[in-house]
Amino acid sequence: MIDDSLIYLVNILSLNNLLAMLLGVSVGLIIGAIPGLSPPMAIALLIPVSFSFSPETALILMVSCFAAGIYGGSFSAILLRAPGTSASAASAIEGYELTKRGKAIEAIRISAFASVIGGLLSGFVLLLLSPPLAQVSLWFGPAEYFLIALLGLSAIASVSFGSVWKGLISGLLGLCLSTVGVDHFSSFPRFTFDFIGLESGIGIMPTIIGLFAFAQGLQLCEGDPHTNISGLKKLSWRIWPTLSDIAPVKWSLFRGWLCGLVVGIIPAAGGSIAQWIAYSWEIRRAKPGDQFGKGEIKGLAATEGSNNGVTGTSLIPMFVLGIPGGISAAVILGALTIHGLQPGMRLFKNHPEVIYTIMWGFIGANVLMAFVAVILARGYAYLTLFPRGIIGPLVIVFSIVGVYAGSNNVYDVWLMMALGVLGYFMEKHDFSPAGVLLGLVLGPIAEDGMRNLLIISDYQPLSFILGRPVSVVILICIISIIAFSFKKNKGTKEV
Repeated sequence: MIDDSLIYLVNILSLNNLLAMLLGVSVGLIIGAIPGLSPPMAIALLIPVSFSFSPETALILMVSCFAAGIYGGSFSAILLRAPGTSASAASAIEGYELTKRGKAIEAIRISAFASVIGGLLSGFVLLLLSPPLAQVSLWFGPAEYFLIALLGLSAIASVSFGSVWKGLISGLLGLCLSTVGVDHFSSFPRFTFDFIGLESGIGIMPTIIGLFAFAQGLQLCEGDPHTNISGLKKLSWRIWPTLSDIAPVKWSLFRGWLCGLVVGIIPAAGGSIAQWIAYSWEIRRAKPGDQFGKGEIKGLAATEGSNNGVTGTSLIPMFVLGIPGGISAAVILGALTIHGLQPGMRLFKNHPEVIYTIMWGFIGANVLMAFVAVILARGYAYLTLFPRGIIGPLVIVFSIVGVYAGSNNVYDVWLMMALGVLGYFMEKHDFSPAGVLLGLVLGPIAEDGMRNLLIISDYQPLSFILGRPVSVVILICIISIIAFSFKKNKGTKEV
């Protein structure tokens, strides 16, 4: 396949394709960094712009925006604890703690390297292994989706740095919140209390912005208004890391990339699950002296590597099988059909010049992202030098504006503010806002998977699960994670 694809590499050097990459990367990085404005929204906004382009140029524009948008959310997550995307929420835990310790630039260095290399690796996997890996996604049915959701939920126990029980309570709260809204199976409203705004459920973005950004804005307003977040007066201009920066986290990066590449193949999983699995994996491998939850660079490296490691492989089931791996991939699939292209193996046989040019364009976009990100990162980093009296109110204002701009729904604004107050008090009492978010994200996946599992297993789910090798492997992983988390927590108390 590599020989077939190499002849199309030169296509991305055309002026139109290069400009499409630059536009997609720039829009993705900027919109991704704004809480409330997600990569799928950015991609959708670019679809009308692409009508005058050739199919390959239009799709290069889309996939470039996708790759950059996922990374763009890390800027605000690291610097302000305000994740721009759901795939950067885990990065806010260690990233912001590093910022508070005056290591914002160090965090951005590792984030940039992990994201760019993760994107490149996923791009080459997309280019070289699309057909065989697409078949892997067919191994996953309702049982596997249910267990994958449970695997993600099991990470709650790992990322609960205080009491494991408080973490599990937080996750349970998130699961309860995920049931709010009209049930799409029965069309019956659940826990809406006759509020029209709750019929569509509790959205992911209002939750992320509320629990992290708005709550953080409230916390910033508490301190001395004349001090800044980092405690520094100036920042280093060196954004790209050296070998000495990478060496201590090389295995964390590898595990993060691996997790992203694998999870990305599973439709509907995506970066939201990959980052938490990678993060919990890193915590389980913690050594004496590691400071997870207090600014551990290894945790940030793993989460950032997994985020963009997902991007390329999440496009594999879309291109080969027509099954989008996430919301962004679904929007790209729509753009693909708008331009008269149908996903599947016929796309590779009938239009190889289009599909391989798009794949090379995705790889080129990740290379270009390294240069554009360096320029933007320097500007974003200076936010940490602003006084708390300015940054705190600005975070609150942008949280409100971002949520309203994302949905045009005032109910989402009130919901975000309520969740923000909840997140503020949860932080005060050592409960885990991340647990609430995980429960909300994974709850619908687990519920749908369980319903379908019960139907196809004739209400004998356990015997059905034990008869599927992939399900058994995932189940063993879940049991191991939970057992390790409680054992570690017990050992910590004894010390």
